[in-house]
Amino acid sequence: MKEIISTVERKALLLGIAANLIMAFSGWAVYYLSGSEALLLDGNMSFILFISSLVALKIAKIKSTRSDDFPFGLYVTEALYSFMKGLLLLGVVISAIVSNSSKILSYLSGDTIEAIKTGTIIYYAVAMVSICWGLSLYYYRSNKKINHASSMLSVDQKSSFIDGILSASTGAALVLIGYVDPNSSWKFLLYIGDAILVFVLALCMISQPISIIKNAFIELAGGKLQDKERYAEIKKLVYQHLDSSLAPVSSLNISKTGSSYLVVVGVELKTLTTVNADSWNQSKARLKEQLKSQFTFVDLEVIVQ
Repeated sequence: MKEIISTVERKALLLGIAANLIMAFSGWAVYYLSGSEALLLDGNMSFILFISSLVALKIAKIKSTRSDDFPFGLYVTEALYSFMKGLLLLGVVISAIVSNSSKILSYLSGDTIEAIKTGTIIYYAVAMVSICWGLSLYYYRSNKKINHASSMLSVDQKSSFIDGILSASTGAALVLIGYVDPNSSWKFLLYIGDAILVFVLALCMISQPISIIKNAFIELAGGKLQDKERYAEIKKLVYQHLDSSLAPVSSLNISKTGSSYLVVVGVELKTLTTVNADSWNQSKARLKEQLKSQFTFVDLEVIVQ
């Protein structure tokens, strides 16, 4: 199963590398032709996804490798990848807010600003949205094949979907701006319409990288599994196999680092003396096998309290 997961991840990431590089250069090219800051943001976002996919490709190869130095594997690199990617995306969003706020203020102060050229934008928007959402769907389906075992594909799927929303919103708004009458009261949109659009989009998008950073930090710090559905699923299995009237589970801690899960079950010593050791160990073995069949990368530990 580990080999299947690695193969699926690498195939999806290679496609993402090619697609994001194409989108990055397309965004920069159309920015040069149109002068729209919104397209510069779009191109920068795609370039970050391209760079991060190169890193993810390496992580997919080494994450499950166990050694004397790393007996539990290198799954922490997945969490670190998500954390750094969140920081990069947050940096792009904040940079977009600052630079476009400056453009708006410059216009309001009377500085000369060139009007946006919207001729090529509609073709760019259609192409980019198709690639972004197609790639997001491909990431999702690839991850679904391996029972959502890849945290990197999960993050990349969300990132590509966000990029698609950015491209769609930018394209639609800029095409509409092209129809504004230069003599109307809305003529300011011809000069700073893209800056206003980016400012609003950036404010709407800023919660996404913050959420990625928060969840990755919790994983790096060994915190509680944040996916409530999976937490409930694992908890149900633990209580189904190990909890009994003679030896009840006294505590349960479930954490996740990258795509690896750690389940720590606490049992009181005085209760263990009242149950058959062989029977209890068999129940533990069955639980571990079922967890591995559903989550692949999982470690089960029992502590006596």
